[in-house]
Amino acid sequence: MKRPSLLRRVMLAGVMLLAPAMAALAAPTEVTPLQVQPDRATTMAIWAPAQVRGVVLFSAGHGAWPERYERLLQSWADAGFVVLAPLHVDSVKHPEREKFSLQQGLGERFADMRAASAYAAAHWPGVPVAAAGHSLGTLVSAALGGALSQLGPLRDPTVMAVLGYSSPGKIPGLIGPQSYTTLAVPMLLVSGDEDRVPGFVEDPADHLYPVETAPAGDRTAVVLAGGDHNLIGGAPEHLFERAQQLGTAFLQAQLLGSDAARELLAAPQAAGERWLRR
Repeated sequence: MKRPSLLRRVMLAGVMLLAPAMAALAAPTEVTPLQVQPDRATTMAIWAPAQVRGVVLFSAGHGAWPERYERLLQSWADAGFVVLAPLHVDSVKHPEREKFSLQQGLGERFADMRAASAYAAAHWPGVPVAAAGHSLGTLVSAALGGALSQLGPLRDPTVMAVLGYSSPGKIPGLIGPQSYTTLAVPMLLVSGDEDRVPGFVEDPADHLYPVETAPAGDRTAVVLAGGDHNLIGGAPEHLFERAQQLGTAFLQAQLLGSDAARELLAAPQAAGERWLRR
């Protein structure tokens, strides 16, 4: 059977990875121009703490934009991490969205993240870096951590850990058994047992694929009962708070070496949670 084109695969991903339904929230610390290619620039939202202890490169879900995640990203800034979140060309907020095909949009996401990483290296040299994302942004972040090597040299050597909320699941021809075998850094994936996208992701367990197929060692997935694809949208409140707590602890453990954060992540699973540790 003929393999589907990359454009078709990305089209499926684009339909699957919808932006989270979040209420309007406050603005980031700063929105700055970001030169991505010689002939293309975008903007980058920055959430900055008073003292930068780590950097988080954040990639939004398909169609979304950084400010849609304000509450989550501000919580990381409050914990000492500067968050850099480019506006991707597939965002409904991007002024030239219609100029880019779905295939081009995926490639431009990687270019955005390379530019954000270079910005971090110029402004905070030597500060530890993690990549994080939601949905399609999780796929992009995992690639920065070494996954998807079959697509090319996407690995960012500064990235020490990958944090993902939900994932693309399985996309035939694009994401298969070998896609995450080259993941080179620790990963935490947080999802929910109601994380479905009708017609594309019928089984919420498919979102655990990155952790299930990556090499064993420092790979963890947490499934929260009642959580759906918009888990980090803020509702229900208790699930958002737990997802935020786990993500922040992972960043503190991996980038800052926090013993308290490691203890939180090593604690027995709470009621209504399922943990996969590899």
